[in-house]
Amino acid sequence: MNMAGTNYLEFEMQYASIALIWYDWVLMFPMEVKYIWGSRIRVSTIVYILCHYALLANVLYLLAISRMLDQRASIHPSHCWIVLNNYTHSCNTWYKIIGALSVLGRAAIICPVILLPQFHSTLSFTARAYAVWGRKRVVFVYLASVGIICVGLDIAHVPGLRCEGPSSIPIATDLLSILTVVFEFSSAVLISVRCIQTFKDRRRSSNNESIKGFWDLTFQQGIFYFSFMSVFTTTSVILNFRAPAGFYQRLLNALTLPLSGLLTSRFILHLRKCEHDLSDLERVAVDTVNSVVAGDILSSVIEPHFGWDPVEVDALLRTDLGMTENVV
Repeated sequence: MNMAGTNYLEFEMQYASIALIWYDWVLMFPMEVKYIWGSRIRVSTIVYILCHYALLANVLYLLAISRMLDQRASIHPSHCWIVLNNYTHSCNTWYKIIGALSVLGRAAIICPVILLPQFHSTLSFTARAYAVWGRKRVVFVYLASVGIICVGLDIAHVPGLRCEGPSSIPIATDLLSILTVVFEFSSAVLISVRCIQTFKDRRRSSNNESIKGFWDLTFQQGIFYFSFMSVFTTTSVILNFRAPAGFYQRLLNALTLPLSGLLTSRFILHLRKCEHDLSDLERVAVDTVNSVVAGDILSSVIEPHFGWDPVEVDALLRTDLGMTENVV
């Protein structure tokens, strides 16, 4: 494909990603207002902002390749080589800034950065698997190690980013693309195995749809994310090793991280909705059951902010409902 065709494809990919970002933002804005901005600020609020609003980096990249961020593009045409050099330098600088913003989004999606002693909360992907496995340290250590390496490689590859041509630090880019697939696959398997264990125990659970929503949400969102994103991440790895150096190696970059951020932020929104539904359920239970017991159940279930151990939730809620029936 000639240069004109390559530029056209690059712009079309960026336009598609920006259209997707704005469409999702408009679609989910009512839930965002109700469950994010309408409640107190927590760790998951910060993670949501990083996942959702770091996607503005795509807009900056589009402006950079459109030369709208290059204030020196008005030099006389007789010095066009100066214009080209200035543009290349400016675009590369902006590309590095955009890469730094993307690091924040990727870190929020996969890497455990924040640990608060009162509820052992980590960031999204690691936190999700960590929570549903009952906060087992071996799960945390494995995913945390891979996640930290991924974010470290993401940081290391930023200085080598260029608007045109391959990265000047190819080893970091290659390892990052491979380990991202490993991380997502591992997380999906861990979440799926734990949720399947719960499905086998469902006959002992209540028929209440709000209660079932706990593990339904975790399983469905985890599988949907992996099934959808694995196509993009695996294809990105193939392109990184097989495509010609330059734009085609990062062809899907305009969509991969934005889609990952959108799906993660959607998971947080639906998790907040589940929490809200649970709070309504517990307010009814408080009228008939000792408020201390209800408070203990709420703190045990809601505290992690990123999900729950479905087996633990099942036991807690069956105990609570049994106590309620005895009182009534």
